[in-house]
Amino acid sequence: MGARVSSEAVIWHDLECGAYSADLPHWLELAADCGGPVLDLGAGTGRVALELARAGHEVVALERDEELAAELARRASGLAIEVRCGDACDFTLERPAALALMPMQTIHLLADRPAFLRCARAALAPGGLLAISLLGEGVEPFELELEADATQLGAVRYESVPTALRREPGGAVVIERRRSRIALAGATSSQLELIRLERCERATLAQEARAAGLAPAPGRTVAATLEHVGSEICCFEAQR
Repeated sequence: MGARVSSEAVIWHDLECGAYSADLPHWLELAADCGGPVLDLGAGTGRVALELARAGHEVVALERDEELAAELARRASGLAIEVRCGDACDFTLERPAALALMPMQTIHLLADRPAFLRCARAALAPGGLLAISLLGEGVEPFELELEADATQLGAVRYESVPTALRREPGGAVVIERRRSRIALAGATSSQLELIRLERCERATLAQEARAAGLAPAPGRTVAATLEHVGSEICCFEAQR
């Protein structure tokens, strides 16, 4: 992160999500196969969008958080990225996309999956592809403090520590993180952050996608890393 980054929303997002790269080859390969423009849904500060644009693809990046979208626009200067601030469950595009992608299990955070799928279908050209990352197998609950993700910015050290993962009876996954700001002068502040990933299985998603006019297509698997669980990329084709 550069010296100009000041928003804590940006700092935490980059710290907790920005270093993940195991899925990038899959998005690059899909973009090469499908052509453009590519719609990046839940783009954050540009982890995927910037890689796609640097590889020569035209990208529309949709992000609902204004601070993250503004930072992405700053980082995208000179690249073929159009940044839009909006909700993935309520958006339209003037020009159809050849590929729409939703990385990092963002689908599990959505309040209205059917509305998202309808918007995604409307945004795709006939025969275009929607690729969605689902939480993979092997997610095991834990109650212990893992290694911190940390960065030093000026006189403050930021640390984000996963402290628990719990499965609820209905199948949702709740991830607990402790975020700490540690000043060189000695002052420290911490708070717990809970991330709830709603249950979303491949068969259910496929049924919802069919209702929105999207037909199942061959998917991909992203292998787990030492720091991150694996994921399944489910693909759907916009029916002609």
